[in-house]
Amino acid sequence: MLFKKKDVEQIWRNAVIYLLRDNYAGINPGSLPGFGHIRNEERWHRYLHAQYRRAWKVHFAKKTRGAWRSVKYLGRYLKRPPVAASQLRHYRGGAVVHQYYDHRTQQYKRQKISQEEMLQRYISHIPARHFKRVRYYGFLANRKRGQLLPKVYEALSMAGRDKPKRPGFAVLMKGFLGTDPYQCILCGDRLRFAGAEAGRHATELLSARLQRMEKKRWLQAPALDQCA
Repeated sequence: MLFKKKDVEQIWRNAVIYLLRDNYAGINPGSLPGFGHIRNEERWHRYLHAQYRRAWKVHFAKKTRGAWRSVKYLGRYLKRPPVAASQLRHYRGGAVVHQYYDHRTQQYKRQKISQEEMLQRYISHIPARHFKRVRYYGFLANRKRGQLLPKVYEALSMAGRDKPKRPGFAVLMKGFLGTDPYQCILCGDRLRFAGAEAGRHATELLSARLQRMEKKRWLQAPALDQCA
């Protein structure tokens, strides 16, 4: 994805200045350190006007090598969670320890934070309602893709792609946690729904299941010895 640096700097400068100018009462700059000389809204506007005339520099990341690297980079922000389950290292109902990659030192580090702060970090990544993370233009626009996309395939002598099937719960959980939720953790066989019990904790049901399996092995042991 390419941007014109000067245009982006101008748009960003306008957005920040307008936001600060319209929120003078909420910011109250006179109470902030270094802004004691700003005693009224007129001086606040005068200060922002001086900042508007200065040259603003927006940091741009280095160009990625190839389109596939760009797609993988954007995919991590569009489809993956903010913190992967594989990066969580420790949790016992209090603090959460997770691993992250520090781009400044180019090393992996561990951080210990409270579960409340961890939840706040997750919530901050939830987009607002009707927020569009990906927009399509041209022949990929939603209004025209049904008419123009087949023509593009025809011009390129390509076969149209079938609509991919929506992944189910098991596929999503296996991709997120790396384990199959429908595979028994005791014997490894495929789980099948046999019934439901309300009001009992999963640990209690698992303990009862382990006891039945152990009793079954004990009952089968004499029969195996006789056959031997």
